[in-house]
Amino acid sequence: MTATRRLVIVGGGHMGLAIIRGLLGGPAGPEIVVVERSAARRELLAELDGLTVVAHLDLADGDFVVLAVPPQVFAEFADAERHRFTPGTPVLSVMAGLTAETIATTLGTTQVVRSIPNTPSEVFQGMSVYHAGPQVSAETTAQAEALLGVIGRVLRVDREELVDDATAICGGGPAFVSYIVDAFCQFAAARGFSEAAGREMAVQVFGGTATLIAESGKPPMQLCHEVMTPNGTTERGIAAFDAAGLKGSILTALTAAAQRSRELARPHGPGCAVG
Repeated sequence: MTATRRLVIVGGGHMGLAIIRGLLGGPAGPEIVVVERSAARRELLAELDGLTVVAHLDLADGDFVVLAVPPQVFAEFADAERHRFTPGTPVLSVMAGLTAETIATTLGTTQVVRSIPNTPSEVFQGMSVYHAGPQVSAETTAQAEALLGVIGRVLRVDREELVDDATAICGGGPAFVSYIVDAFCQFAAARGFSEAAGREMAVQVFGGTATLIAESGKPPMQLCHEVMTPNGTTERGIAAFDAAGLKGSILTALTAAAQRSRELARPHGPGCAVG
């Protein structure tokens, strides 16, 4: 990001804040400016050192823009701010659903990279998937990948539609995993463990298993079968999962999330509501 004059992050919500905190904890980079309309959010952001918080967008040559507003308010944002963009303004979108073409056409810039990072970016454990079309310059692509690389792992895909599927896996994934971790915590509490003990066990099991899968290189189901012994406790639990159709429910949830991303990507005019 050394060629960037300023990094202008539009939107200081959950995703924007995760990116901001990740960037502030990483190596020194360009000046960070956060544009946030909500006074309450601006007050929260003002407590962070190393960035400038403003209520209104103002762009200059050399600025790199990160769009982190909810997709439902993008049309309203574009109506008010498109005159500030030029055909060469580099933009990294982290908005779920909206296609690069929609954003580029609406804002009048050809330099749009579409991505889906996730909230573990806040602790440098993000998983970001992005797509840059042939009209996007190598410089803009490199800048976008460098920014995403500061906050975690980065994967580039050659088909933009895969970003919708990544939205389900990466974008919603932290919520889906947290939902399951919460069930582990509830079980521990019901059996008499303290809240802190239940949380420690559940978090370590999920974190440790993820590390084991990554470092062993084994397929997840192989590790599953290695834990299971005939007529043992784990086999009984897996049988209960299968009887309840748990894997099918997870696949259904991921499919529903990906479909919602595609619904948000349907063409909308600059003045139309999205979502």
